[in-house]
Amino acid sequence: MRNGFKAALAVAAVMVAIATGGGAQAAPQDAEHAALARFAGHWTVRQSYWTRPDKPPAVDQGEADLAMVLDGRHLRQDLRIAGQDKPFQGLGYIGYDTAAKTFFSTWMDVNFTGLIVARGAYDAAAGRYTFLGETPDFDHPGQSIPLREVLTRQDDDHFTYAYYETRDGREAQAVRLDYTRVR
Repeated sequence: MRNGFKAALAVAAVMVAIATGGGAQAAPQDAEHAALARFAGHWTVRQSYWTRPDKPPAVDQGEADLAMVLDGRHLRQDLRIAGQDKPFQGLGYIGYDTAAKTFFSTWMDVNFTGLIVARGAYDAAAGRYTFLGETPDFDHPGQSIPLREVLTRQDDDHFTYAYYETRDGREAQAVRLDYTRVR
């Protein structure tokens, strides 16, 4: 009897999820995915973009929509910046690979045809994700540039994303995004 009750509850939950569209925003699977789910929402974004480390950054405004997708397993970001020269759009995913026990970040945007993949970890005490990977070197086709991404959560309504590249053995910040949740 007890198994029949559990089965009936499971069927009812599936029916409710289908009827309400709840499948796309399913409950996180574990603590790692629950931590990512805190970023879901609509955000305003202030982008600082350095073309050279010795020059001040260009600053542009934009917005981003972040949502948990695929049964709460991946955080998807759709970023749109109203750039001074041309509009910018990017699409990224952050997830936790339960088999490899590591976080990952993927990124693609209108400036290149490739995909950036980075892996990293989460420091819960600091509220910080750090990812390491590579990006294509557009000045030297076939080569890549080491990168570091740092996503830091200040509170429920603010977080930053910092992107660094290492060229000639020197790391320099190339992008900083400051997010503020829209209520």
